[in-house]
Amino acid sequence: MKSTKITVFALLGAALTVFALDARPQLAASAAAASAEATRAADRVALEHALRAHELTLGLDYDDARRELSQADQDDPAIQLERGRIALYEADCDAAAQILARPDVAKTEAGAGLGDIARGCARVIAALVGDIDAANGVEIRYQDEADRALTPLLVETVVKARDALTKDLGVSWPSPTRIIVVRDLLSLSAMTGLPYKSAQTTGTVAVAKWGRVTLLSPRASHHGYAWRDTMAHELTHLAVTRASQDRAPLWLQEGVAKRQEVRWREPGPFDDRPSPDAIVTRGSELGLAIPLDKLGPSIAMLPSADAAMVAFAEVTSFVRYFANTAGPEALPKLLAELRAGKAPDLALHDASGADLKAWDTRWRAYLAAKPRETVPALFGLGGEAPDMRDLRDRMRLAELLVGRDHAAEALLELDRIKTPGALDDSSVRYLRARTLEALGRGKDAEPLVADAKDVLSPYAPWWAIRGRFARLRGDDSVADPAFYEAVAIDPLDIESACEGLDPAGRPKDPHQGPLCDAARSRQEPGLGRD
Repeated sequence: MKSTKITVFALLGAALTVFALDARPQLAASAAAASAEATRAADRVALEHALRAHELTLGLDYDDARRELSQADQDDPAIQLERGRIALYEADCDAAAQILARPDVAKTEAGAGLGDIARGCARVIAALVGDIDAANGVEIRYQDEADRALTPLLVETVVKARDALTKDLGVSWPSPTRIIVVRDLLSLSAMTGLPYKSAQTTGTVAVAKWGRVTLLSPRASHHGYAWRDTMAHELTHLAVTRASQDRAPLWLQEGVAKRQEVRWREPGPFDDRPSPDAIVTRGSELGLAIPLDKLGPSIAMLPSADAAMVAFAEVTSFVRYFANTAGPEALPKLLAELRAGKAPDLALHDASGADLKAWDTRWRAYLAAKPRETVPALFGLGGEAPDMRDLRDRMRLAELLVGRDHAAEALLELDRIKTPGALDDSSVRYLRARTLEALGRGKDAEPLVADAKDVLSPYAPWWAIRGRFARLRGDDSVADPAFYEAVAIDPLDIESACEGLDPAGRPKDPHQGPLCDAARSRQEPGLGRD
């Protein structure tokens, strides 16, 4: 009996073994399918967390993005991609480059693109020096240490611009606001991914991307540029990106940025000269106008400076018209609708009661009803006036003559300029004023810098000599604003930075002491001595 039982159990065991052997392929297939399904499920989970982290990163909510990523498999390529993105946005470019170099991340299109940016950023950022203003939540890094004299003015601009953006757009700000000041366009391109040729073609001097503003040093441009307004413009891009989670179309991004770039300060004499409405009309006549929803990926990548000028004017005019017509809550509502994931046209309709086509029709009717304004030839839109070459040549010769103590001969050259409207150019008035001053005819020079309404565009030396003449006659009410405007354009120029000092050599404005020191350290040759 005992042996029988053993035999039965043995046979049963054998039968079970045979059954198992026969079922192994099916079980293996089932196990593989279950494993594949589990992998797909894990991939889906990782992808969902990665997408949410991506949106949070675009909105500059980095801690929330990290928490989102922590809930998924850390080895997943999608998770690693977003970890690299966060590092790039926080300007930890070495870490970003290392993460994005992982083969399974680098082989993706997004990973390869971000990796290139991270490596370019790492090359530039390796030599940066920085200032941190913890109280105001501003972090600034400089490629050229001499630019650190700009820190107080940069911080002041950032604080005032953020306050204006919070008021106008309802945007909150994470800390810190990151600024990087680079010395040339090659570095600007490497830090941001903007093609170098595009930066050259359109005259780009700053880019708001990857959670920060990268700004070209004012010293990189001859006689500077409106760097403080540019900072406000780029901060607006960060604000719009944060408020919409980067869902704002280009016309809205650039239009709001152009509107906001002057709202952080008191109105200036050149804020609307020429008006964007006039440039739009002229651009349409020249065939340079582009439909608002066909601007492409970036105005900085348009084929010419004239095309960029017209495009900026279009979006500026349109957004200004929209904001003035739809009311102060329209822009914050529109950004909120975009953040909710609505398509731009639907978001615009739900925020304002009309879609882009309807608003475009109203705006163009508004432009058509306005009296036509002429865009001065000196702005170059549509080509130079025939005698611009003569103007440039005589100006250059006069500069060289003044610099070599031949002011009388320089004045003769300036008297020979026949270009219509030449004295509308502030650089022409400045040079003539400097020449007369060198001849001991300061009183004859003063009317050339008496009123900003007499010139078409700002020019730092024009403001500086206006300030100096006013200081000499004891009129600080004219001198102080003049030097403020000069520094807002070319803060590291000797005339802008140093001639605002009082007779004892002390700065009237506490910013000007370090600026003057930095300007002197450049050892730039004087007018006409280069």
